[in-house]
Amino acid sequence: MPSTHDGFIRLILVQPFLEHIERTGTDPRPALTTLGLSKQMLRDSNTTVHAEIIYGLCNTLAEQSEIPHLGCEVGQQFDLSVWPPIATAARTSDKVGAFLINYLMQVPQESSSVRHKLVVEADRASYSVNRLVRTENPPRQVDGFGIALHLRLLKTAMGPAWMPQDVLVETAFPEAVPRGFMGARLARTENPALTFSFPSEWLNAELKLRAKERALPPAKNEPDMSIVAALRSAARPLLWKDKLTSQDLSRALGLDQRRLEAALRLHQTTPAREVKRLKIEIAREALADESLSVGDVGHSIGYADQSHFARFFRSQTGQSPQEFRQSLKSTGDS
Repeated sequence: MPSTHDGFIRLILVQPFLEHIERTGTDPRPALTTLGLSKQMLRDSNTTVHAEIIYGLCNTLAEQSEIPHLGCEVGQQFDLSVWPPIATAARTSDKVGAFLINYLMQVPQESSSVRHKLVVEADRASYSVNRLVRTENPPRQVDGFGIALHLRLLKTAMGPAWMPQDVLVETAFPEAVPRGFMGARLARTENPALTFSFPSEWLNAELKLRAKERALPPAKNEPDMSIVAALRSAARPLLWKDKLTSQDLSRALGLDQRRLEAALRLHQTTPAREVKRLKIEIAREALADESLSVGDVGHSIGYADQSHFARFFRSQTGQSPQEFRQSLKSTGDS
């Protein structure tokens, strides 16, 4: 089961930011390279990275493209009906209240860095996005996106009954959106949560939002948002290095090395152990491809010398690479 407090987010959720700045003529690759990312990684619906990287990337893209309200602009153009949490909630709800409840139950599948909460009182209801992790990079552009997305979500859900002056948005980054954005009231708060409050009676309104069939790629089953999964994802493109250190991995994850090692201890593992497991997993997959030599397989995971790779493989599996490959043939022939 994925940990709910590791603070990881599906990387594909940043894809709309890249598409937006590319439409303005800005190349996002320098920002991606700085953080050890690639456009291909953003297309993998199962890749997760720490919130630190997501926040830093979005802020860097805004600076690079010289779009101060980048997150807000992306949120304004984002197709609400195709994001799985919204689409699923819309298909199974007939009232605004039921929709918000179903939506907050779907969102954890996309991120373990925040918790969504709906609180209902006599005259006011509030929907909040509470952050579970502290980061060095401020989530300014992510808040801008969240404000635009959730205000549009409420507006679309309410239809003609939408009254923006009845909505109060509380955020630590009110500068993330233009003044007077969508007519809602905006207040600065020291609380890291992003909160939208509105009349409780809205919860009983008929839902006007409709979902489309097309949706963003869902993760396979429930994506593993744990730090172990993120570590393995970050390590994969670095395995060619002869000596892959904890410092290399912590830098790729955007985490302090001591924080990374402490988090892994909670999962009863270490960076070195996970790298070994990943190398063996990749080597086994590659050895099934007979077009690759044993030397090629070893080189792909950081072993320039074939004999060194063979010793490592035997120490972890009890077989030589050749013996493992032969066992695959025997299994296929039987």
